[in-house]
Amino acid sequence: MNFEQEFNKKFGDRFPNLYLKNVVVSGDSCTVTFLYPSTDKTLTDAEKEEISKFVEEKLALIGLKLKVKFMKAYVEEKLIRKELANILEDKFKLLNTYIHDEDIKVEITNIDCTITFDVSSRLAQFFAENKVASYLAKLLKDNFLMNFNINLNVLTDKIDEVDLDNVKVKTPSYKTQRYDVLVIKDVIGKDIPPKPEYISNIQYPKSAVILAGYISDLERKDFVIKKGTRVGQQKAYYRFNLTDRKGRMECIYFCPKKNERDMDTLEENMFLLLHGDVKLGLNGKLTLYVDKLALASETEQKEEIQAPTEAREVEIERLGALEQDSMFGAVEKYNHKIMDNNIVVFDVETTGLNPETDQIIELSAVKIEKGNIVEKFSTFVKPTIEIPYEVTELTHITNEMVEDAPDIEDVIRQFYDFSKDCVLCGHNIINFDIKFIRRFGSLQNLNFDNNIIDTMNEARVSRLKISRFNLGTVTKALGIELKGAHRAWNDAFATAQVLLKLNEIGRK
Repeated sequence: MNFEQEFNKKFGDRFPNLYLKNVVVSGDSCTVTFLYPSTDKTLTDAEKEEISKFVEEKLALIGLKLKVKFMKAYVEEKLIRKELANILEDKFKLLNTYIHDEDIKVEITNIDCTITFDVSSRLAQFFAENKVASYLAKLLKDNFLMNFNINLNVLTDKIDEVDLDNVKVKTPSYKTQRYDVLVIKDVIGKDIPPKPEYISNIQYPKSAVILAGYISDLERKDFVIKKGTRVGQQKAYYRFNLTDRKGRMECIYFCPKKNERDMDTLEENMFLLLHGDVKLGLNGKLTLYVDKLALASETEQKEEIQAPTEAREVEIERLGALEQDSMFGAVEKYNHKIMDNNIVVFDVETTGLNPETDQIIELSAVKIEKGNIVEKFSTFVKPTIEIPYEVTELTHITNEMVEDAPDIEDVIRQFYDFSKDCVLCGHNIINFDIKFIRRFGSLQNLNFDNNIIDTMNEARVSRLKISRFNLGTVTKALGIELKGAHRAWNDAFATAQVLLKLNEIGRK
């Protein structure tokens, strides 16, 4: 019998609208917060005391001071908008970048609340793919004790405008790499300093960026201006990909009328010098919003830039948080090791077993925040040697599969950013995986000195009745499904589940 069932058994229908909002442990205190509608009568001191004693008996806290709070849920548009903004900032930063306050309509009735978003077709697709509407409805209901309907008003001609003020800008921790010399042939717009950096340097939104490379997939789109002094006027924007030797990035250029003729003369694989701001695009990836362009050519280049290829990019994907099955949520389900740390659980596949000489061919990871698996990092890595036959037999990774993968230099930098300030975790990580990561990190002056959790050691000190502690045996003992073992993503995801399972509160 869970807490909710025991509560109802104890009090019956005396408090039908009382809802457990959260349980927060901080320092030596535990705060339990209940919500009830503002339309209900205020609880008396005697009722509050009765409920508090029940909570104290059920929690049986040792060494923690208990505080029980009772709050009324007031349904007001201002409060709803504020909570909605907090949710978007915390869980869907991409939406918070593109959706402005005027794009949201809130309608409150006596029985429910309807929120309507004005969105573009691409943003509507993001809502659908990430099940944003149902997620928002659930969280808002939990906060206001009212049913919420989330609707989308899809505007097919809406052009998404980025508010850079809502995007946090960071600077890469490694040295910026730049071209030696570029010759400017013809300028479209204003002059650009011929000092571009490589695309792989750009790991976060960043303003005043200069890039150079070959263009591909060039397309022009026209739209009608809906706001401002130029309402009704037609304007063009151009979308294309820019590729240099170290990466590829989508680019968008909202073109002034006077530059349209020059833009229409551009052809595939021309070499361009670009200036603009890098922001989050609707595909969840960084996009260069161009304000200046120039035709250019390279001279005295130490590292030759090649024409565009279908290079495999590192996949960093935001995942929907795993819903907790306890009424107290994740705070009650896991211990402080999980709740007090951001954890990156990772796995590598390699060309062999020697961390000093063998190479990484696949690296995958998941990020755990507050007991939820929230983010995925996954990529093949192109080695400089052939993958041995026995490794292909074990992992099913072939030389053809990694042929167009990014180099380890690029992957290790991106993994460093992904795992920065996190605890690193893996199965047998101490004896194997971390040695590869630290070796290749050191070659890029990246120090992976994170704290470490090894789930093999965690399993050894648990009460699992097994004699072998490899990942397959441990997952089977814990009732966790492991499909496709010896592939980095499958092993990393299974290891994350092992870590959570072994650190559940009250696990015997």
